[in-house]
Amino acid sequence: MRKTSTIKRLLRDKSAPLLAILIVLMIATMVISSGVLKGAPFSALFTKGFLSKGNLVGIFNNLVIRMVFLCGIGLILIGGNIDLSVAGQAAISTMIFGWLCQKYLSVPWPILMLATLAVAVCFGLINTLLVNKLRFPPFIATIGMSSIYGGLCNVIAQGNNIQITRLSYIRIGKILVAQRFPATFLFALALVIAYQFILSRTPVGRSIFMAGGNQQAARLSGLKPNKIRMGLFINNSVLACIGGLLWSSQIDLASPTSIITDGPDMTVISASILGGISFMGGAGHLIGALIALLLLNTFDNMLKVLQVNDYWVIFAQGFLLAVALIIDYISNERRRKALLSAATASAEKKAA
Repeated sequence: MRKTSTIKRLLRDKSAPLLAILIVLMIATMVISSGVLKGAPFSALFTKGFLSKGNLVGIFNNLVIRMVFLCGIGLILIGGNIDLSVAGQAAISTMIFGWLCQKYLSVPWPILMLATLAVAVCFGLINTLLVNKLRFPPFIATIGMSSIYGGLCNVIAQGNNIQITRLSYIRIGKILVAQRFPATFLFALALVIAYQFILSRTPVGRSIFMAGGNQQAARLSGLKPNKIRMGLFINNSVLACIGGLLWSSQIDLASPTSIITDGPDMTVISASILGGISFMGGAGHLIGALIALLLLNTFDNMLKVLQVNDYWVIFAQGFLLAVALIIDYISNERRRKALLSAATASAEKKAA
């Protein structure tokens, strides 16, 4: 019975069609990029182009920071908030860690990482202060903090990269499982699964849904939306830090601009909305968002494999986000009208 209900739920939201599109897109990319259509042997499907070892490792490495971000951003959106400072927090975290590694050569890097995570908790508390106490809208508060973090990144290293030379640390970003899967990717995948379990099977997850769907009802039921928001912001900041550190272990350095320029947080927001997480809060799940993230990443990789101009990649991502927002607005309007209609019918029944 539980399996049937899960399947029905997936078919009702955007996950099923997105998964179908993803499969079709992957097959099309495999065939076109392998050269089979131009006379290459069938075995080229699995050795050249999209499924070549180098390309697959590149795709998985590219997904790591986005999947880690998804665990924080997805919960923030479901909780009825938004955080646009994630990339800035990730960048400043890597710069702090890189600076600590250079400054304290005799201190083991795991201790320096814990210190960096402690600073990340402070970032979450700052966002909480701005939103809960000073009553700034989350959009305004976090986009302002994003600019501050970006500026601090350049202040720390005067606009230069910081080379990270801790060998055991940078090896983490290079470990491959079965010669195809980076260990960091498998860690990020396990993180998404764990957070989806928390979201769908625990009281914490139900509280996040309730706070995002209707704060007034959440208060009346005994929940404290401000505390839930604080937990979400701190969780998001810690995950931003972890994502940034994994990124730096992949490229062997801390960069003040690379994460911010790449904009993985905006890709994750697009994937979250495209995958069924409501921009208004209170609805969605991480699995649908993960499928959408894989779709966007595969689409981006397909355009690069086929040597399409990068400008079209940016246009396509923006177009998909706009479509996702329109669909999300229509879905929320339908849900609001359905609830209003049900309430009206109930009131009329009582009156009769």
